[in-house]
Amino acid sequence: MAESSEPQAPLPATDEDVARFLALADNDEGWTEKLSRPDSGVWQRQEKGSDINMLKARIDYDDVEAPVLYDVLHDPYYRRVWDENMIDGFEICRIDALNDVGYYSMRWPTPLDNRDYVNVRSWRASPEQYVIFNYSIPHPKMPKRPGFVRGVSFLSGYIIRPLEKGCRLYYVTHNDPKGHIPTFLINRAMTRLVPKIGEKLRAACAAYPEWKGRHQPDFKPWLEEVPSRCNLPNYEESLSCDLVDAKGKLLVQSTAEQGMDHVDLPEVNVAAPNGLEADDDEQSPRPDAADMEPGP
Repeated sequence: MAESSEPQAPLPATDEDVARFLALADNDEGWTEKLSRPDSGVWQRQEKGSDINMLKARIDYDDVEAPVLYDVLHDPYYRRVWDENMIDGFEICRIDALNDVGYYSMRWPTPLDNRDYVNVRSWRASPEQYVIFNYSIPHPKMPKRPGFVRGVSFLSGYIIRPLEKGCRLYYVTHNDPKGHIPTFLINRAMTRLVPKIGEKLRAACAAYPEWKGRHQPDFKPWLEEVPSRCNLPNYEESLSCDLVDAKGKLLVQSTAEQGMDHVDLPEVNVAAPNGLEADDDEQSPRPDAADMEPGP
């Protein structure tokens, strides 16, 4: 019998999937240490069939509570506040209460093309730890868009664990931004970006409670067993939704455009990785490579 050509709905993450992701943080076998500090560390691991290394980072915060960091990483409206490289982002469809499919696009340094991703995202929350992870899939209604290179997240995400004071964040990513960038440069740049990301998240967490108090303080569907965003279509329904026009222009409203005011966060400077420096362009501002987020 011929196989069906109909797109198959992605399966929700199982407990085994979550356990495998957690093991990446807890198991040191095969990892090479690239950075060691009292409050942070970075490791890389070669992956079979890929020239892009998997990266693992650990960051300890003594001034950030685990639930706040989890909310900051989840809140789609706040993402545009602390992630100045974000262009657009929205949820395409729900899989179930703990899994969805979303779109995210981001600025890259001139002269490189901007990147975008379509990812399945899964999450879990408990008093002991908070978990968010994603991987890329194709979606028939979200094809490649002009002006963007479609990146691929093989597996990326966060693990947050409370400490006696503050919390510990693990960030794990195996992410290929595609395009014509030497893989050795990607591997080196990813390692050097981690300190910047850690400090940016610290500042974002400090500003979040006050900001959230003024912007839908009760809107936290990622904490609900039956999410209040249940008006999202399921995967099958999303196949009949028009998300872009024939020229690739978005037909849905991004969370980056929904009227949320900006918060000035402390500026954090890290030297740009060699070979990825940005050009100045006042008409179309692009981030310096040191300000880049690795991906969604």
